[in-house]
Amino acid sequence: MMKPFVFTHTVRTFETDDKGLLTPSSLLNILQYGAGKHADDLGWSVRSLHESGKTWVLQRFCIEIERLPSDNETITLTTYPTGADRILAYRDYKVENEAGEILVRATSSWVILDLDSRRVVGVPDSVKDVSESFGPKIMPFPAQRLTGFDPDDDSEDTCTSEFRIRRHDLDLNRHVNNVKYMEWGIESVPETVFENKKLKSLDIVFKAECFYGDTIESYCRPLEDASKNLNFDHVLTRKSDSKAVCLLQSGWA
Repeated sequence: MMKPFVFTHTVRTFETDDKGLLTPSSLLNILQYGAGKHADDLGWSVRSLHESGKTWVLQRFCIEIERLPSDNETITLTTYPTGADRILAYRDYKVENEAGEILVRATSSWVILDLDSRRVVGVPDSVKDVSESFGPKIMPFPAQRLTGFDPDDDSEDTCTSEFRIRRHDLDLNRHVNNVKYMEWGIESVPETVFENKKLKSLDIVFKAECFYGDTIESYCRPLEDASKNLNFDHVLTRKSDSKAVCLLQSGWA
């Protein structure tokens, strides 16, 4: 059995919100930093794949939050691969406080993209073999697909925001960093929810690349089963062609 990648992190003020809590975007960045460092140790880093004209692209990310750590709190993060199939490689994560209590659980799926064709290619057998050499899953991967909704049906419950992609929104692959999609999705949550409730869960599916100069429209609508917790469907579309580029579901309590 191979060892997971474990590291500690002390939350810094610039990673927190106006309540002094780690922001969801900072959380995702820290988790993906760990994933990147571990992939580098395993010989699968983005930069190493670039040498063969390929790269890793996040396909889905699911998070369950007990609570977000606060400013100056030290946390321990654990991540490791949890298997692979023909085109998807899976990786799980957990965040613990100094007492060993689990604050966050997450699971993700990744694809390998050919940089010339911009098409998904198969996961190599070497990655599949190693991915099965770590511990059990930390969080079940969701069985259901996200379907989103049609923003054009003029529902009175739909909230919208609009964003133009800046140079600072791009990553090593020269497309929009996946954390930006999450930020734009949450931005359309009603203000009363954002200010008075706590984010408890996120499920994000990335459907298409976006690039500098594109304009993204963010739509948000309450789920029908949101009787106890406040749950929302989110759709991000590219304004130029109305293509859905990202689907999200968020849960608040």
